[in-house]
Amino acid sequence: MTAPANPLLFGSMWLIATVLVFLLPLLPALRELYSRSDADALEIDPLDNGRTDYAAQRMADQLDLLETMPRVAQWHHDDQGRLMARTQVPVVIGFRSQLRALISSDVVELQANSVVQRVLHAKSIHCLGPAQLARLTSADRHIVLSPGARFLRLSADCIFTWPLKRSLSFPLPELGTGMPLTTLQRRHEGDLHIPAGTIVRGGLVVTGNLLLEEMSVVVGHIKVHGNAILAKSACVQGAIFVQGDLQTKGNNYVEGPMCAGKRLQLGPDSQVGDKACPSSVSAWTIALHASVRVYGSMAAVRSGQVVL
Repeated sequence: MTAPANPLLFGSMWLIATVLVFLLPLLPALRELYSRSDADALEIDPLDNGRTDYAAQRMADQLDLLETMPRVAQWHHDDQGRLMARTQVPVVIGFRSQLRALISSDVVELQANSVVQRVLHAKSIHCLGPAQLARLTSADRHIVLSPGARFLRLSADCIFTWPLKRSLSFPLPELGTGMPLTTLQRRHEGDLHIPAGTIVRGGLVVTGNLLLEEMSVVVGHIKVHGNAILAKSACVQGAIFVQGDLQTKGNNYVEGPMCAGKRLQLGPDSQVGDKACPSSVSAWTIALHASVRVYGSMAAVRSGQVVL
């Protein structure tokens, strides 16, 4: 093998070839740097506090006043011919009516099959039939949901479903004072059944499924890696976070936030939070039964509905 005629030129060529090989994985990034084609990052509103009613507060000054809009133009105010407005008087959204956004300083009533798409805010909101609430729905006082009503995010001092009943408190009057007091280890491997009429003090971490039998009470926070069921009149004075499904059978009271990774069902006469301690309910899908009362907010990733 003969030596190269020009060692300096030969070494330079090998160096250039090596650099090109190392630059090949960076070729897409270099092309993007020279000729940008990717979408820009979404801007983050630094004033957004995460509250459901923030969008309504931001839009309020940008919308036209409904009372001053010509009646002919009220339903042709945006690209898809759906109303976007604010108002200071009570509003009834009629049967099968569709709105884009509505902000009211008074009461808003939604009749059967009416739809609000984006933002809905009012002093109070009443559903009079199976209405579709906006993606962001909030009220200063309360939101009343009728059977069949659908929602995604709700926020109000009190959210409840028909028929209206008294607010619960902790402990429930039915619990009595002679219930046994039990102390369990904080972490429990596998499934855990808490017997009926038992009070458990202290937080719990359950790696399996959890069953709170009738009239049982947990005073503390709960985390469940599987599914959780609260039998009738079972109570939790604290928060409960479930990786799977969370179901309450009825007449249940949960003082703190409720969160489920999959489905969450609140049985009849159940209550989350109270006037002095607002709370939240969140899950992939949420199903509410009759006479459910939630103080605070609710958020469903896919869908939320009031079922019969």
